[in-house]
Amino acid sequence: MTKFKTLLTSGVFVSLASAAFAVDYTAMRNDARVHNELLGASIAYLIDENCPDLSLRKFRLLNKAYQLQKHANTLGYSLGEITKYVDSKVEQDRFRAIAEPMLAKQGARKGNAESYCAVGRAEIAKGSFAGKLLAD
Repeated sequence: MTKFKTLLTSGVFVSLASAAFAVDYTAMRNDARVHNELLGASIAYLIDENCPDLSLRKFRLLNKAYQLQKHANTLGYSLGEITKYVDSKVEQDRFRAIAEPMLAKQGARKGNAESYCAVGRAEIAKGSFAGKLLAD
C-alpha cells in the first residue's frame, strides 16, 4: 500500500505542477497579426482540402510560418509554446469555426468543389493572405 500511496501522491503533484506551468496564450490569441495570418492559413487550408484544382504553396506556407514564429517570439513565446498553440485541436477548431462561415459568405458550399475553387481563385486574384498561399 505504501508504493501505491507514493505513486498516487507523485501523480497528483505532477498534475498540479503541470497546471501551475500552463502557458497563457492570451497575448498570442489577441495579437492581430497572429490571428489574421492563422485565419488566412486556415482559409487556404480549407480551400485546398475542398478544391482539387488549387493547392497549397507549401514552401510559401513554411516561410510565412517561420516569419509568424519570429513575431510570436517577440510576444514572449518559445518555439515549443508556439508549436503547441498552433497544433492545439482547440485552436484549430476555433479557427475552422471562424473560417467556414467566411468561406460560406463568399459562396463556398460543402460538397461543392467548384464553389471552393471559385472562392480560392477570388482570393488569389485579391492577393489576400490566403490567396498568396494557394496555387492554381
